[in-house]
Amino acid sequence: MTQIALGQQKPADAPSVELEQLRRSVRRFENAFSSLPVATRATCPLCREVVPAEFNQKGEQIVLTYNCPDCGENTEVHADTIWMGGTVKPKEVRLGRDSRPPRPSESRSSDPDSLGRATHLASPTHTLSGSPIQPILRRLPRTVETLCPECCAVILGRYFVEDGAVYIEKTCPEHGYFRDRVSSDALLYSKAAWWTFEDAPGQRSPARSGERCPSDCGLCGQHLSASCLAQIDLTNRCNMRCPVCFANSGANGYVYEPDFEQVTKQLQALREMDPTPATAIQFTGGEPTIHPDFLPIVSAAGEMGFSHIQVATNGIRFAEADFAAAAADAGVHTLYLQFDGIGEEPYRQTRNYPGIWEKKLACIENCRRAGLKICLVPTILNGVNDEQVGEIFRYAVANIDVISAISYQPVSFSGRADPSEVASRRYTLGDLAHGIAGASGAEPLRDMYPLSIVAPLGQFLQAITGDPKIRPSCHPDCAFGTYFLVSPDGQTFPFPQVVDVEGMFSDMNRLAKRIEGRGRLTWLDKMAIFRMFKRHFRPDAAPPGLDVKKFVRSLQGMVDKRLGRGEGEKHTYKTLLCAGMHFQDRYNYDVQRVRRCVILYSTPEGIIPFCAYNCGPEYRAPVEKKFSVKHRPAGNAVETTKKHKS
Repeated sequence: MTQIALGQQKPADAPSVELEQLRRSVRRFENAFSSLPVATRATCPLCREVVPAEFNQKGEQIVLTYNCPDCGENTEVHADTIWMGGTVKPKEVRLGRDSRPPRPSESRSSDPDSLGRATHLASPTHTLSGSPIQPILRRLPRTVETLCPECCAVILGRYFVEDGAVYIEKTCPEHGYFRDRVSSDALLYSKAAWWTFEDAPGQRSPARSGERCPSDCGLCGQHLSASCLAQIDLTNRCNMRCPVCFANSGANGYVYEPDFEQVTKQLQALREMDPTPATAIQFTGGEPTIHPDFLPIVSAAGEMGFSHIQVATNGIRFAEADFAAAAADAGVHTLYLQFDGIGEEPYRQTRNYPGIWEKKLACIENCRRAGLKICLVPTILNGVNDEQVGEIFRYAVANIDVISAISYQPVSFSGRADPSEVASRRYTLGDLAHGIAGASGAEPLRDMYPLSIVAPLGQFLQAITGDPKIRPSCHPDCAFGTYFLVSPDGQTFPFPQVVDVEGMFSDMNRLAKRIEGRGRLTWLDKMAIFRMFKRHFRPDAAPPGLDVKKFVRSLQGMVDKRLGRGEGEKHTYKTLLCAGMHFQDRYNYDVQRVRRCVILYSTPEGIIPFCAYNCGPEYRAPVEKKFSVKHRPAGNAVETTKKHKS
């Protein structure tokens, strides 16, 4: 097979200059809002018109003064860490009896303040490299460092509530005022904000000093989280031409396809992350399966210690039975399968590839035979395929033997998507929560949580075993959903119906801290662990055949393939992760989210967070150009170049 020795090429000067120019452009307005007062434009809370406004400080508070020609001057206090230096009042860092958000019901625990102690037992104030950590702001309205949709420079914005929804608005010094919807359900959004645990402390030896975010990605000293699912692009070539592709795959005029040696260097960089080496890797692209060394690369990842190997794919190659079997033999565990709906129709606008539905069905059947698991990945656009949310859920439940998760992805308006459609096509995690509830019978306010609520599980297992475990210490805005238990007859039971997840994860967090502090697991800890699970398990609400022991084993099976697959799977209960991950774009960008990103790309230029690489600044294009060749080499896997018509 033809190799492209990109790792041995000397990058051209022009792409290097382009990358540095992008970094400078992102931070070019950094002094525009470095000190108060700061003029902006904002929505008057009385008449809803966009009017001149000004941020200023009054005492220990940041206020926004609206200068409305109709309503006069009025002010509103904003939560803030931009000018307050990360100093926030204790009630904003740790919930108490009087400050906790509304809940669908009171705590089922005997302690009415149990929720209050769920967060920030000992959250670090600085990263391991010394950068100060700005706490997550939970209150609205609040200030935010965001991006201009036109020029991508970091500018000042704010989040606020209007008619039960959460919006972001901002004013670029050059390009004016912008506004976008962040969530259609402000109450769910608020609940997510309160359910995140301690921040992670970042890396011991970051590659860049990190004076400004996100212009210093690579990783910089301001980044907080370790990798939950690392990414490596194997190629920018693809055998499809999707209108919604954030990677702009196949339409760039150059080929980015690192060779085997370069990919192993990028894998090694992930394994050397300190203090938590990456243990899960996803190969992506382009379509990663058309890389000439795809199978050897997968095998190499397993040999290097990656315990979970996943492939983001359109499924076309896996529709070939021999390829699916070979991939399983090489070490692939899970397919992150592009899946926008049931039947051919949903794909006409999102993929524009006639006959793709039959390919999906063949792919799923081949994975079933090969023992591979599948995470369905629907890109959801309002008014295009949002009605498919429930259909996809029901399909996953019916195929729970092979489908372990659904990762709905509300569309991110970057790459080849048309930004003029933002208002009409925007689909938020709030919309998704209600869509899932409508199909499953779940109750959004009871059953839906941010991904970060399960962070104590990784910390807990790490404290017990001493081995690094995935800890999703991401921002609560990044992902939202729930786990379902699926009975043998196909009934679904949301985890929070069966288990007091708030009490369980809060207790788990405290136990993990105690075990870590002692440095060993004692018999008293083992008794406390058993009591914890028994106390929070609700046998009356559990599905048939599920007791405390089997529930605990099912939890272990979610993070340990020795227990969750093969023979071990017979002793666990089927679970289905059903959640949305809303990657950012320039319209809804929040720099705080990037600092906590747990989906990290390993590239020849360094390790870069997902929403810096693909969205917002979009480092992808200059990085790929810097390490690319002009033409596709002969001898590589077949590439479909014909554009299909609807």
